[in-house]
Amino acid sequence: MTTHVFSGPTVPAARVRALLPGAVCHPPARHGDLLRLDAAPGDVVVIIDGVWHQSAPVRHKEILAVLAEGVRVVGAASMGALRAAELAPYGMTGVGGIFEDLAAGVLDADDEVAVLHTPEGQSISEALVNIRAALVRCAAAGQISAADAQALERLARAIPYTTRSWAALARRAHAEGAGEAFALVDAWRRRGPYDVKREDAEQALTLVAGGLPPAPPRGGGWPLAGEPWRTSFVRYWTAAYRPGPGGVPFLAVLQHQQLYDAGFPARWRARVLAAVAGPGTGPEDVEAAALRTAAAEGVDVAALSRRQLAFWLTAAELRTLAPDEALLRVITRSARLDGAWSVWPSSRDEAGPLIDTALPTAEAVSAAYAVNAAAQAADARHTIAHLSADRIARHLATRWKLPPCAGRAALDAAARDRAFRDFPGAVEVARAFYLGARAEAPAVSAGTGSPSCAACPAAMARSRT
Repeated sequence: MTTHVFSGPTVPAARVRALLPGAVCHPPARHGDLLRLDAAPGDVVVIIDGVWHQSAPVRHKEILAVLAEGVRVVGAASMGALRAAELAPYGMTGVGGIFEDLAAGVLDADDEVAVLHTPEGQSISEALVNIRAALVRCAAAGQISAADAQALERLARAIPYTTRSWAALARRAHAEGAGEAFALVDAWRRRGPYDVKREDAEQALTLVAGGLPPAPPRGGGWPLAGEPWRTSFVRYWTAAYRPGPGGVPFLAVLQHQQLYDAGFPARWRARVLAAVAGPGTGPEDVEAAALRTAAAEGVDVAALSRRQLAFWLTAAELRTLAPDEALLRVITRSARLDGAWSVWPSSRDEAGPLIDTALPTAEAVSAAYAVNAAAQAADARHTIAHLSADRIARHLATRWKLPPCAGRAALDAAARDRAFRDFPGAVEVARAFYLGARAEAPAVSAGTGSPSCAACPAAMARSRT
């Protein structure tokens, strides 16, 4: 059994290991982190801290996904308490007073536990729950009145969480005539305990170290192992984050083959047409069966306007393709890798022959990621977000053997044959692999390996004028 702990400003890794020897420590949880763990049944995940301002937070259905796989998820103190209060009916275990207050509705705002902190986990601001605890405990010790505590709490609540601190509260208190009461609280907190977030976190770690009690029953007979909650988002996140062979997520393998495998368009077309044709259709009859299904649904090239056809087909295809082939291309290009349709696979098993397992794709993806990391390590400004979209576009057009003069319609058609929404969408996906692909196969001069411009319809038309 492995225990993973996500923490940061609330309790540092050294303290986590002291209370829970053998724990695998991680920074505050963010979207995708639980799926990246690839945790096994019987493992325990403890969420204490999480991010939500600088990146997407850990999603509720990510937690449901690992719960459904037999992983115990415990939450306390900060993001963990928030998610546990929301997901306790579905099997997540909450620990501590903050969790209990959130679950009971006594606390109802995310900024009760939110703090601003450095990348190293050092808090810059103070959580409202901690300020309130100091005020309440100071009043209980007889240092200030309950009315003073409530007044200072109102002032603290009015400060945005990113700038909420004892110094900020001091300035606000003095401006509002509450400086004397604040001074008493400030003196008390320097010698009195008030970090309730840390108290709850340490309680959770101690509980896990001593052995968790049985998981609480799920409310309302909720079908955790069922399918209705596994939305297209869950399928996409699983494909995007869960490690596969070589530690590479399936989506990265799929996208690399979309971009760089010459055989991918044919496999995608076969998959889409087979889905349209329906079960029981043999490979030799899939195109005819897909056309029959389309006809039964009233989809016919003759019923489409010239403008509609021009969205999916190039000018050359509009002039030369037979109606049946034109419709098959429209069907294929109007489908795309989208988790909302079951034709989109979220794993190697679901992909079947769509993925060419003979290709060393995982190795190519890993190499591309290594090149990206090395470039950024050499200069923090050199990230894939700063790559030139025009250079990537030329790179893809060359790899797809398109003529340098290919227009937007031809580029979009080629991208849709590879299950992208359009060519700019393919360019954005290629950002992650461009440097690696360029290092593996240095850029060639324009036109090399691609059809000559002289052979394209636009060039031939110009030669006749």
